[in-house]
Amino acid sequence: MRKLFIALTIMVLSAMSIMAQSTLVNNPNNKAYFGIRLGGEITCPGKITADNVGISVFNNGGGVEFGGIYNIPVVANFYIEPGLKLYYNTYSMKDEFIDFSEDDILFKDMSFKIKKFGMRVPIMAGYHFDFTDDVKVSVFTGPELEIGFTAKGHLKQDYIDVSESLYGDDGGLNRVNLLWGIGAGISYQHFYFGVNGGIGMLNMLSDSDVKFHENRVTFSVGYNF
Repeated sequence: MRKLFIALTIMVLSAMSIMAQSTLVNNPNNKAYFGIRLGGEITCPGKITADNVGISVFNNGGGVEFGGIYNIPVVANFYIEPGLKLYYNTYSMKDEFIDFSEDDILFKDMSFKIKKFGMRVPIMAGYHFDFTDDVKVSVFTGPELEIGFTAKGHLKQDYIDVSESLYGDDGGLNRVNLLWGIGAGISYQHFYFGVNGGIGMLNMLSDSDVKFHENRVTFSVGYNF
């Protein structure tokens, strides 16, 4: 039994040594690089909650983002990747929450959309696995600061077309959001393909008694220089 234990220990230590020397987890040719990213996203607004009761008010929407990243090797294949991106996205209110009547006139077939434009500052920490010189798979996670430049609430019907800002005291929507991202990507030579999700950590409503979070899923393509 003692000999078996010693043999197994030697095998494990040998395997660890081989992996440590392998480019799969520890590529000696790692170097910092810039990259550009273009993404299409699914916006996933959460429920509006108050007193532990939540109501799903909004439909999922869509959007795009564009920007750059800087990949910084730290140790082995572990890296830090800050970035800067611009985004534009929208989502809409469900029909049952905007149909209403006033002075015996029924307002139907109306739409209410939220349209947002701003910037994002992600700071991801990740690890890449180099299967070949050309193919690398990475997993990553980290915070992403989002700052809104504009947010418009657009109400439209056959004879109504109104657009107002949702920021400020009258709008009630906060400009700053913090999301926690997690995702994976694959690089082939200089080309990049990835998917990641962002979970909203901050309440987006200035009324502290009512909670609302914004989430999203992003599909990205890019090029690494």
